[in-house]
This record gives sequence, C-alpha cells and structure tokens, in this order.
Amino acid sequence: MKKQRSRNSKYVHIKDVLSTVIRSCRKESNTELSEIRKIWDSVFDKAVTDNAQPTALRNTTLLITVKSSTLTHQLRFLTNDIIEAINRGTDHHRITEIKLKTGSF
Repeated sequence: MKKQRSRNSKYVHIKDVLSTVIRSCRKESNTELSEIRKIWDSVFDKAVTDNAQPTALRNTTLLITVKSSTLTHQLRFLTNDIIEAINRGTDHHRITEIKLKTGSF
C-alpha cells in the first residue's frame, strides 16, 4: 500500500531552506568575527544590518558584504567611522581597513 504525501500549498525556494540549515549546522569558527557582528548590529539600524554584514576577517582587514551597490557606495563614505566604532567596541583594536563587496550573505 502506497503512502500519499500531503500536499503543501506553500512552496519554499531551496536556497532559503539550505541557507537556514547551513547556518544552524555551521559553528562560528571565528569568535572575533562574531563579536564584530554583535557590535555591527548595535551600531547600525535594522535597515543597514539587514542589507550589510561583516562576513570575513583577515589580519587587519574586515570584509563587509552588502546586498546593494547603493548601500555599498554610502558605506564607503563611513569606513573611518565604522573602523573607529568596531575598534572601540572590541579589546583588539586591530581593524585598519575595510573592504566592501556587493553580493549576498
């Protein structure tokens, strides 16, 4: 006897499903980056944090991925302020450069 699958009236894109699963399974390996993300969320309002997030930290360079080129352009003018805010919020004071990349995170 065959089991019938229940029909789901709402479809979800596979990208959304996979990103949720990966985020829940992936352990944050870089605790300093997670500390920077918390500072980022407290410094900027929700409109910015929904569309731009720190995604990588290499030596003294912080990579911020931004969803739109317009916001990338705006954040370029704030790079010195962002560096100061993040360094003030951490004990490390190691960020000297910010690179902005347009893409998805």
